[in-house]
Amino acid sequence: MQISVDKKAPIFVALDTPNLNKAITIANDIKSFVTGIKVGPIFFSKNSIDKVNKFSEMNLRVFVDNKIHDLESIVLKSVASLNSECIDYYTIHTANGLKTLSKAKEVCVGMSRPIKLLGVTVLTSFDDSNLKEIGIKNKMEEQIKQLASLAQESKLDGVICDGKNIKSVKNVFKGELFVPGVRLNRDKMHDQNPSRSITPKEALDHGATFLVCGREITEGNPRENIQKIINSLK
Repeated sequence: MQISVDKKAPIFVALDTPNLNKAITIANDIKSFVTGIKVGPIFFSKNSIDKVNKFSEMNLRVFVDNKIHDLESIVLKSVASLNSECIDYYTIHTANGLKTLSKAKEVCVGMSRPIKLLGVTVLTSFDDSNLKEIGIKNKMEEQIKQLASLAQESKLDGVICDGKNIKSVKNVFKGELFVPGVRLNRDKMHDQNPSRSITPKEALDHGATFLVCGREITEGNPRENIQKIINSLK
């Protein structure tokens, strides 16, 4: 199956590099085949927020993944500072709580071009032992559902969750679902938890709105790698 340039795959590619030229090169290579790109702390360690316009100019949606978790006043100022024509999505930890999440959403709604706010539930590197380590008694599925319920109540636009918990999240959250940590080859999980990973096709079949892929695409030949993933979706 060849990728049709008029139908992009529901994939955001994580450009986890501080090198702007490298990020632009990868984005140029895949821009005809994917929905958008994701940038976060590694990218912003060397680049200002205005540099994301390089990607929106390629007709790519821009997903800023800073996973903000801070005092309410800091969260709201941080979200307000993103009032930009170039940013489509921004992540916030659902652990900020209902009040802060709701106010952050209000800030987004008031923007000249509202940014969609995505709630981070539990990092895909975590397992039950990590939750216990930080004092959380819930098991993984229960904790993710609880946080997704907060996202629903605060009217967030989307939630980030692992592939294994898509179905349970859909029971409590009705917005967009972004699923990271999907892999064709689970022997190459890097810092992801393999027990919480599924294949790209499984994620979409279970109800994911978008997939988030990083090294699975960016290591090696990005265009060939994205072709393999899209072929697997047949």
